[in-house]
Amino acid sequence: QQAASSALVAVGRRFVNCAMEELLGKFQPGVLPHYYVVRTLADLAAANVFGMVPFLNSVLGTMLPMLGMAKADPMKSVFCY
Repeated sequence: QQAASSALVAVGRRFVNCAMEELLGKFQPGVLPHYYVVRTLADLAAANVFGMVPFLNSVLGTMLPMLGMAKADPMKSVFCY
């Protein structure tokens, strides 16, 4: 999972639209995503800051209602990350 996450971040450095298309497919409202989906979003945001700006509304709008669903400590920490 870490290798797939790193590969997607590497692709997203140059082709952020393609990477975000894949990530947002796994990042649906009302469903707690997998740990590595959130981790990949965070790593991609750090790797391509300006490329992520157009996606901020959709990511944060989806993420904020999910915060109450994160009960396990690893999920809490990855949302903070």
